Amino acid sequence: MPLSRRAAIGVGIAGTALALAQTSVAAQAKALPVPSTPLADKATELINGCLDVALRNHSLRGYHFGLAVGERHGLRPGVDYNAETMYLICVLHDLGLARDAGGNQRFEVDGADAAVRFLEENGVTDARADTIWDAIAAHTTGFLESPVWRRRRPPETWIAVEGIGIDVAGAPTDLPPGYADLVHSAYPRLGGSQSLTAAIENQALVNPEKAPPGSLAREIIRAHHPEIPQMTWDDILATSQWAD
Repeated sequence: MPLSRRAAIGVGIAGTALALAQTSVAAQAKALPVPSTPLADKATELINGCLDVALRNHSLRGYHFGLAVGERHGLRPGVDYNAETMYLICVLHDLGLARDAGGNQRFEVDGADAAVRFLEENGVTDARADTIWDAIAAHTTGFLESPVWRRRRPPETWIAVEGIGIDVAGAPTDLPPGYADLVHSAYPRLGGSQSLTAAIENQALVNPEKAPPGSLAREIIRAHHPEIPQMTWDDILATSQWAD
């Protein structure tokens, strides 16, 4: 009896998880596919050097979870979307939290700017740079639930953002059976989302300009440090010269 379309989607990743379930961690890490291009290799080298290991692993898990998202939707890397672009979105999406990150914008925008500077330095000046900037700058905004946003963006954009989101607030049931364990074996959580939260919080405490109203950083500071005065919307309106 032939497989139904629903049953067929995910067979590749689920089969990989099953086949590697009893192999060593080193073998699992090697077997998990990542794009092997000069640009992807340089991006990997970049995050290996500037991100704490917990953030690096989060970025790489986001890519692998994104592959599963694409497969769930029947999308094939290299056919229905650009796997290298999706990889670059995932591995570069937290450059705004790098140890040497600068800038006074929220980390998502500073990270998007840093990602495009890296791309331009490596000869990428076409629409791919815009796609990667858009995805990184917007990855915490909640746009993922908008069907119009999905329809008007390349699939690698929302596949990457959903994969990153699964790693922060998802569950093993969002992925094929055994796949989360496989990815976690290769890229341990090392504190997981709490490490990510601490990185955002610590950066905003050092530079309050990186936690503007409405940002994720502001929400974290408001929840964890209610004693710190925060600029409100009314404060912003008070700077207006229109006397409304």
